[in-house]
Amino acid sequence: MVRPATNLLQEMTPDMTPDNTPAEPAPPDLRPLGVGEILDAAFRMLRQNFGAYLRIGVWFLTLPVVLLGVYMASQILFIRDDFIFVEDPDTYEVAAFALGMIARFIQILCFGVLVHLSTRLYMNHRETAGSIIRLSGKRLASFFGLTILLGLYAFGVLIVASMLAVPLGLLGVVVILAALVGWATYYSLAAPAFWHEGIRVGKAIGRSAALVRNRFWQVFSSLVVAFIIVGVFTVGLGALLLTVVFQVESKLPYIVLTLGLEYIGNLVSIITLAPIVTVVYFDGLVRKEGYDMKLKLDPEQTDEPPPPVPW
Repeated sequence: MVRPATNLLQEMTPDMTPDNTPAEPAPPDLRPLGVGEILDAAFRMLRQNFGAYLRIGVWFLTLPVVLLGVYMASQILFIRDDFIFVEDPDTYEVAAFALGMIARFIQILCFGVLVHLSTRLYMNHRETAGSIIRLSGKRLASFFGLTILLGLYAFGVLIVASMLAVPLGLLGVVVILAALVGWATYYSLAAPAFWHEGIRVGKAIGRSAALVRNRFWQVFSSLVVAFIIVGVFTVGLGALLLTVVFQVESKLPYIVLTLGLEYIGNLVSIITLAPIVTVVYFDGLVRKEGYDMKLKLDPEQTDEPPPPVPW
């Protein structure tokens, strides 16, 4: 029986043509999207460019994990009954905390580059891991400043919410959680706005709030589903870690297992969230500002983003 040609085409990889040459990227989904469509567009972009996402994640996240592993191996004497014995516990805790913070900072930069990659890919630009890192390099310091400023905002929100929650007792916990969820939702689109529009840190934060306003629940729903997907995976890794590590009393397998599973969890989380946040951002541009119609009237806008501005 002869198989229809259309079926054969459907089985090919999405980025290849029948003559085995790279296909032209599909046009962006510039129309109002539902939550399911947002996730579908994000995972399609991730699937079609998985190599670039993975390489960027590996390049950024590997070195700090290796440094932490080498330090742990040099300090841990032995492990007995779930306790780690080191020569100088105080120094070990301080150094491990410092190396862990460095790893977190590098994760922030990695997320920034992945969001930048996502904004470029969504607008049909061809990018590789190397090209997007070079393109992002000049603004990575500013992006890091953006995350620090958002962290200060979150700290302020937490303080105010805590003060308001004191008279409410247990209900105050709900107030604090609601304040943090609201903050996270309203400012979740600052990163893609920063990269795509080439704007300053403060303006990127304001743009995020403006794009979320009047569509809070859709943005919130998309992010909740994304975090559930990532959370299920990380909880599974955490359960595996607890199950396996408690059976290990040799320091090298302990270090490899603990850092290895944490590394995989961080890598999956970052490369999954970056395209989802990006698609939610572009959906906001379409719904709030008619971005799809602007591109139809001026297609040249897709060629290059606006020139970046300094702090």
